[in-house]
Amino acid sequence: MVAASRTLMKSEPELRALVADVEGVSVTMAERSFGTRVELRAEPGAGLEAADLEALLDRLAEPTKEPFAQGGRHQKSK
Repeated sequence: MVAASRTLMKSEPELRALVADVEGVSVTMAERSFGTRVELRAEPGAGLEAADLEALLDRLAEPTKEPFAQGGRHQKSK
């Protein structure tokens, strides 16, 4: 079995949404005081190596860009 783990600065629900489509990898998560501990495991027959799991952790750690609601800027109240 191939495994990799890291604590990421994202919430568990946010990470679950990002890994929902990943196949061949089992994901275990645990909330920490500053982030979420993510452990990825791939079975030997999955064709994945430790470097593949580390690359997935790198992608999960990238900041996600979400647009601001309703025009992007706060409007001044009159």
